[in-house]
Amino acid sequence: MLAGVPFLFALVVPLLPTGKGPAELRGAWKLVALEGNGQTREFARGPRWVIVGDTVLYGGRPLARLTADASASPKIIDLKFGLDRVFEGVYAVEKDTLKVCVNKETGSVKNRPAGLSIEGQASWRLMVFERVKSEDAGGPEAGFVGIQLRMDADRGVVVDAALDRSPAKAAGLKKDDVVLRIGGRDVSDLQATVEACRAAKPGGKLEVRVRRDGKEMDVTVRVGLLPFEVLAELG
Repeated sequence: MLAGVPFLFALVVPLLPTGKGPAELRGAWKLVALEGNGQTREFARGPRWVIVGDTVLYGGRPLARLTADASASPKIIDLKFGLDRVFEGVYAVEKDTLKVCVNKETGSVKNRPAGLSIEGQASWRLMVFERVKSEDAGGPEAGFVGIQLRMDADRGVVVDAALDRSPAKAAGLKKDDVVLRIGGRDVSDLQATVEACRAAKPGGKLEVRVRRDGKEMDVTVRVGLLPFEVLAELG
């Protein structure tokens, strides 16, 4: 669940590792910090990348095709999401820390970051990863339900929107549905409802009871994987 973020899933196409890529990038990495828009976010249980050859895996699935030049100064990295979205960037590896700075603008005007500082650059994002052991490479990753919620003074917690192409939308949740129970718990306030959504695990089911047009109904949401582009503010 990500309240208030109008995000659409990126198109994911089958990717199989083909090239080798720089050896220093291979392996499993956990996102520990993100800098952008003058703010720094830290992740206690950050999402994980596994880099195999020239492919970045996320949640066990291909996320992006990687092209890198370790001989350049600074070192160059391009991340291709889907068919045509290429995030241009630079990177540095120091011991077990990987820093990747990318420009989230992927249009015709190119503006590759010149370094690992994002000062004065609203469209740049700096991602900081730490190397993790292979047995920890699989997660846990954050679940994605895809509903925006609001508190209505008269009706309680209400669905403000089910995001397009989200699990909530696919399950049939609609704007103005009144949430009565979620994850087996009665809904008492907005924060508790948000936390119940955040606790949902990818691949699992979230049972939601709502009232719509005066009738109560149960909706089963098949929880997805939180899109990395949302988490890294690249959408």
